[in-house]
This record gives sequence, structure tokens and C-alpha cells, in this order.
Amino acid sequence: MTENEFDVLWQKAEAEGYSQRLASEYPAWRQRQRRTFSIVAAFLIVVSVAVTVYTLQQRQPRNYEKVYCNRVGTPDAQWADLASEMLME
Repeated sequence: MTENEFDVLWQKAEAEGYSQRLASEYPAWRQRQRRTFSIVAAFLIVVSVAVTVYTLQQRQPRNYEKVYCNRVGTPDAQWADLASEMLME
């Protein structure tokens, strides 16, 4: 047997051991990956719901009690129309 053939056989035997070990550990590894993914997904959902609820609570309707204009020639009817549009919203 040559040194080259010996190296090839040695690498095959070593690879066989690694492949058996990896195949036997795969189910546990996959279960850990799924659990980690589920935990991360649940955390992101909780954070997104919390942020949504917080922003909805902070949102306040805009109440305009007064309207100011620096144009003197604006007719009163236009202000009445603007007020009615604002009340309709």
C-alpha cells in the first residue's frame, strides 16, 4: 500500500466518523434551532405589539380651537366653510 492510498483510506475513515456523529446530533440541533427561532419570533411579536399599543396611546387628535390668517381681504364665508370642513373631519 502506498502512502497516497493510506492517506485516502485514513481520510475516508475520518470522514465516516464525522458524518455518523453529525447525523446522530442533527435531530437535537434542529430542535434547538426551532426553539430558538420560536423564541425570537415570539419576542419580536411582543415588541411590535407593545410599540403599536404605545404609539396608539400617544396619538392625540388635533383640536384646532382657533385659526389665524394674516390676509385681511379673506371673506367671512370662506372661514365658515373652513370651519365646517374642519368639524366634518
